[in-house]
Amino acid sequence: MLFQEGHVVKTLSFVMQGALRQFQRTPEGIERNIFFAEEGWWGGEMDSFINQVPSTMSMQALEDCELLTLDRERWEYATRNFPDYALYQIKNRGRTVAWLKNLLSNMITDTPDEKYRRVLKENPHWMNRFSQYHIASYLGITPETLSRIRKRNMHL
Repeated sequence: MLFQEGHVVKTLSFVMQGALRQFQRTPEGIERNIFFAEEGWWGGEMDSFINQVPSTMSMQALEDCELLTLDRERWEYATRNFPDYALYQIKNRGRTVAWLKNLLSNMITDTPDEKYRRVLKENPHWMNRFSQYHIASYLGITPETLSRIRKRNMHL
């Protein structure tokens, strides 16, 4: 576990190798995957990290990982003293906000079959990399429903 719900996030992690999952528990206690961080992605929870408030999410390694981590002090130092890094952070946050807006919209409006087809189109390697349980959780469906959807979409 990189961090857990209810605790303040102490570091941001850049994934050099491996994969992480960020998840949240529903009021019923079910884990719901929100995000997968793979090679070249940052993992963390910015609200908790920046504002030093307890996180509403948890992050866990799904594979052995090689991570570059920054604690808050080093992150602030780099942001203040390296303009290229600061610009990178601004652009990265902008891309992340746009991506999250699009993801939220799709999760609200798309049917489970459309969500599955979107994953197949945008991240087909997930089908071999992550368990069906984790993919189903990301899609907001049960593993049994994912199995039925996969059968209906075998032609893709």
